[in-house]
Amino acid sequence: MHADVEAPGGATEGTVVTDFLVTRIARPPSSGFARVALGLACAALALGLRLALVPYLGMGTPFVALLLAVVVASVFGGVAGGTACLLLLAVAGPLLLPPDADPFGLRRRIVGELIFVASGATVIWITALARAALRREIAGRETERLLRLELQHRVKNTLAVVQSVADQTFRNTSDPHVARRDFADRLVALAQAHDALVDSGWEAVTLDALAERALAPFRPAASERLVLEGAAAPVPPDAAVPLALCLHELATNAAKYGALSGEDGRVRLSWRLEADGRRLALDWAESGGPTVVPPVRQGFGTRLLTRALAARPNAEARLTFPAQGVHWVARFDLEGV
Repeated sequence: MHADVEAPGGATEGTVVTDFLVTRIARPPSSGFARVALGLACAALALGLRLALVPYLGMGTPFVALLLAVVVASVFGGVAGGTACLLLLAVAGPLLLPPDADPFGLRRRIVGELIFVASGATVIWITALARAALRREIAGRETERLLRLELQHRVKNTLAVVQSVADQTFRNTSDPHVARRDFADRLVALAQAHDALVDSGWEAVTLDALAERALAPFRPAASERLVLEGAAAPVPPDAAVPLALCLHELATNAAKYGALSGEDGRVRLSWRLEADGRRLALDWAESGGPTVVPPVRQGFGTRLLTRALAARPNAEARLTFPAQGVHWVARFDLEGV
């Protein structure tokens, strides 16, 4: 039984050769001069071979034998290579025919050459269509490969976030039931952030769309108690998840202990673009709620709000506890949008 020899990287020699040919066919030489030179070389080689076969085939029917050269030139040299080959053969081909004074024979030669030119042009056209389809196939495979790598990267990042959230949520907890509930809520916030990214095609998501999703479960019936203010601002994909978790944590704390825990409290989330749109600044301010007492120890929420965005370029985050309500400000560069 025949088996292909294994080549480095796990591919067989047959696969390597096939991939090389496919790549060469799909991507002819980038230089127009090189394509024309390839076509002329194919034509010259075909003429030389045809002359070498004169003792065996005679001088008749040169065009059928030369059509293969047009095919090769079109496949590897593109339209320019095939056209150059066709034109040279159309001019030089008649030279292979013996002189013929018969008018009928002359007409036959002219018709034969016209048929050759038409056949060659058809070959060039079909080859161009096949090459375009091949390029689309190669581009589709490359896109699929990149998507697999991107998916692998995103899954790893998501699992790392989930692991970190789980570790921080259940660390030093005195009430496992509350910890499980908080963990589930944070997973929901994580899922909502991913939903926003999916809707944007994993490109930059607008901050208002991200905030609406993250804060929807906490918005009171009177929506003026939780106000979102800011112009359209893009958030890079790698900043969307930590930012959504921060907003969820702020809203959860406000609903349990802060401005949203009573009837008169208000929350205002505002944002603006700075440095000619290259930097995003956010401001979360609570007012009208119970008097704030600064925590005696740094819990998960505090660590999240001060560190979650640290990976962003020139990130700053500050969480303070004035008596009128929790105040959180953050800034980071929008590189990667």
